[in-house]
Amino acid sequence: MNYPSLSTMTKVLASAAVLMFAMLAHAAGKYTVVRTFNPSAGGVLPAGGLLMDADGNFFGTNSQGGTNNGGTIFELIPNGPGGFTYKTLYECSRNFDCTLPVGSLVMDSAGNLYGSTLFGNVFKLTRTASGAWIASVVHQFGAQIAPPSSLILDASGNLYGINPTGGRSNLGYVFELSHSQGGWSLTHLHDFGGSDGAATSGKTENQVAGLTFDTQGNLYGATVAGGTSKSCSGGCGVIFKLTNNAGIWRETVIHSLNGTDGANPIAPLMIDTDGNLFGTASNGGAKNFGSAFELSHISGSWRTRVLHSFTGTHLDGEFPDSPLVMDQIGNLYGTTESGGADHQSCDVFNDHGCGMVFELSPNGTQWKETILKAFSGGTDGAFPQGVVLDHAGNLLGAAQGGGRLFEGLIFEIAPAVN
Repeated sequence: MNYPSLSTMTKVLASAAVLMFAMLAHAAGKYTVVRTFNPSAGGVLPAGGLLMDADGNFFGTNSQGGTNNGGTIFELIPNGPGGFTYKTLYECSRNFDCTLPVGSLVMDSAGNLYGSTLFGNVFKLTRTASGAWIASVVHQFGAQIAPPSSLILDASGNLYGINPTGGRSNLGYVFELSHSQGGWSLTHLHDFGGSDGAATSGKTENQVAGLTFDTQGNLYGATVAGGTSKSCSGGCGVIFKLTNNAGIWRETVIHSLNGTDGANPIAPLMIDTDGNLFGTASNGGAKNFGSAFELSHISGSWRTRVLHSFTGTHLDGEFPDSPLVMDQIGNLYGTTESGGADHQSCDVFNDHGCGMVFELSPNGTQWKETILKAFSGGTDGAFPQGVVLDHAGNLLGAAQGGGRLFEGLIFEIAPAVN
């Protein structure tokens, strides 16, 4: 998704105060605004999904606001049934430590937080003995067309992600950041060459899909462009696997998207306990508004099927740009950055509509979509950034726009009571 300036978002979403209509009913239980962001307290414009730790606390980033207007890192602590305490952990400075953070955070076994910034930094936040947090720069990629992807960690505390530019063909590369003599060392695991993927499309997208591990330590990911399809200029993107053999990583293209099954994926994949992959493509599908898809490994080969093509009509969404999550019985949940409800109030760049939260549930050999929340752009929010499931089955997420002050909010959707 494009990350608009604070002034642009404020002007556009302020019009929703006039055009706003009543919040739309949804079929998944109660929708609650947990926190409305305020430019004078705690930061604004959350830019990424939430991270939940083992204790059920949530962590996230605001791309702007704070004392230095460099964004903030925050925590949400449950304080009772349906209640949360909001805490600003760190106000990013103008010294390019975690300035203008984007994307989701990741936490290591010691409780340190890692993330990426719009300026191409990978940063680390460490809690001191006094309880304060300090920021340090792990690596500087420098100014480029887009920030690096959200990060993942292995058991040894090494970081992995995708950088959108650089590499032998300047089409991006998969990287590892590993501990090295008290610092961090950057290693290229795979440089994309075009037919095997391209981490940048040269268009307006400025998100890069991240990575995920399977139980054997293999890496899976997606690229926004590249591949063999001629349906998209520069390719529709690929789904790939990286296998480590004695320290050498080898890439296998699992699937080259063709537009009909999706195009331009910009969210990390999800892997279930059977090794099936689930993801979203921000474009393509039957109506070219994006798709949700599954890749299953059957008899030594991968089979791809579309679970849902987004239509942008009847409150359905457009342009999914966040990862899917799965509950214990196999239902999938996610968000779209636009589509959903009021198209006029949330007409920003290429986005038409304020976004929505959806559920995809198995229905025989098909999948059924349920719209859990269609945002209006008013006090209920706009432009959701993905959802996570807590231990009670509630969905929590951040919306980059809307809210009482039109600076974004955090929301919760409780499961329906039968």
